Amino acid sequence: MRSPVRLNVAVSLLAISFAIACSDSTGPREPTAAQVAAHFDSIAIDAQAQAETHSSYSTRNLISTLIELPAALGATPASVNVTTANGVESWKAYELLILPSDVSSSDSTFFLLMYRDADAHTAVLVTFDGSGAGNGGGIITGDTIAVDPSDAAATTSLTSVSTACSTPATSLVNPQLSSLAIGTCNRAKFTTTLNLTSPATTGMDAALTSLVFSASTVNGVRVIDQAAGASVQRVLGIVRAAKANRHQ
Repeated sequence: MRSPVRLNVAVSLLAISFAIACSDSTGPREPTAAQVAAHFDSIAIDAQAQAETHSSYSTRNLISTLIELPAALGATPASVNVTTANGVESWKAYELLILPSDVSSSDSTFFLLMYRDADAHTAVLVTFDGSGAGNGGGIITGDTIAVDPSDAAATTSLTSVSTACSTPATSLVNPQLSSLAIGTCNRAKFTTTLNLTSPATTGMDAALTSLVFSASTVNGVRVIDQAAGASVQRVLGIVRAAKANRHQ
């Protein structure tokens, strides 16, 4: 991903939730996957409602949905140290690997979702092709401001596959979750790098003009579609079509 990459702000895949870390006598604790899922489920539904009168909120709905998915499937977010233009920050990150039902096919896609704050008012989305080479991405900040990078490089690889995913809780009401047609799902870990340079943009914190991290472990899921053309792959098709339409 060496040339200026474009963020498809209409990227849609599914959802995840993040709850504010609770505290006890020993200090703050990380939220569970279920708490993350519930939190982002609420954000996605609220953004969907706001998008009816302010179309820019469709971006927030899609980002929160993409975060919600691995959490709903039982993965907890990883903490990643990101070097910004103003210093090192701790971000949360998830990654998804979506495979067609024919796992021998090279038509697979990785999705990296990183968020700076508990409500993901600032998030980074990067997509990778089947070889793990970054091929698209960018920043969403202030809920609705999309920033395309001026230069970027990113790599990822699947490093381990573990237990089967959890079944999404029935209390989650994001309608995109109900459209899933997953054949096999396992929790997974990925090793990922990112070097993202973005132009100064009105409404964006200047620290975000440079985002870098070296090989870092990211938690997530590996999903194999139930059948060719099943829901997850259909969504990927919608994503690609939306990207093409955005840059016509």
